[in-house]
Amino acid sequence: MATVLIHCPTHYLVGAALGIRFRSIRLGRTTLARVLPERLASLARLLPLPSLSTVKASVEGTTKVRAAATYASGTVASVAIAFVLAGAASAVEPPTYSALAWAVAMGYLLFDLVFSPKSGDLMRARRILGPGRNQS
Repeated sequence: MATVLIHCPTHYLVGAALGIRFRSIRLGRTTLARVLPERLASLARLLPLPSLSTVKASVEGTTKVRAAATYASGTVASVAIAFVLAGAASAVEPPTYSALAWAVAMGYLLFDLVFSPKSGDLMRARRILGPGRNQS
């Protein structure tokens, strides 16, 4: 739940700081369902998630690095909060619960490393930057 509350606001804060404007926020579906195994995809399609709509001209009018940073920021913040929560659990919870929190954080990181570059924010960031293209 913390990642849902962190992901979208981070896109907005980073994007706004880098000159990206947003048109709206709405409930949408994850694009990751396209690359998940069918059983997981069926579940993922049921979950409404906050989704930001950018002003296309503001994305096209900024540098590739700024646009890519805006897209990647939500995933980076989501993974980071999972590790922050695991660290906090280690400080106050018994070892069994701490181990579970660390397993969830590592699982979340692995999930994002495997699936987000295929259909998600990291895919968008990678497409914007493109291999060997001018990054300015």
